[in-house]
Amino acid sequence: MSVVRMSPRMGIGRFAILLLVSIALLYSTPATAQSDIDFTVSGTSTIRGWTCTVTGTAQVTPGSGTVAPGFANGVQAATLTVPVGTFACPNEEMTEHLLAALQPDEFDEIRFQLESYEPSRQGAEATGSLTIHGTSHPVTFPLSLTPSGQGVEIEGDVRLDMTTYGVEPPVVMLGLMNVRPQIRIQFQGLIAP
Repeated sequence: MSVVRMSPRMGIGRFAILLLVSIALLYSTPATAQSDIDFTVSGTSTIRGWTCTVTGTAQVTPGSGTVAPGFANGVQAATLTVPVGTFACPNEEMTEHLLAALQPDEFDEIRFQLESYEPSRQGAEATGSLTIHGTSHPVTFPLSLTPSGQGVEIEGDVRLDMTTYGVEPPVVMLGLMNVRPQIRIQFQGLIAP
């Protein structure tokens, strides 16, 4: 915390102007909205399909960007974060295999950092950096943005190969069941102002 010392020459008028400018700068910074987002990760194996879920967060800072549905002043920054250690699968064994592949003790989160977007009829085409297992790659995917009374509903869908990110697909039952490397990540939630 800094202390402003008034010199006798400064005067009350200059001090008041300094105080008003400081307050204006403090409140002119766009507020970042943080909201819970539900993620579903699904794929297939040589035996069956699988689906696991997790709740992550979206942090969105409005302003300084191209107008997008629900964001009249655009989006300055956006980050989606998933805590790896909290995935839930239909059974405990499947959860254990997923967590063994993702190594949450070493790589505790999956993160998407928005770099740019192009508004579309239904939302935006989002481009950014996706980091999984400590490896980052550029991704582009459609993002549905629907304004609602409480904020903006978002939905997204990304398909990728987990081996691109250094994740080895689980092999279980002495090699009788192999998880295929292609996965689908779907997410949805409400970004509240």
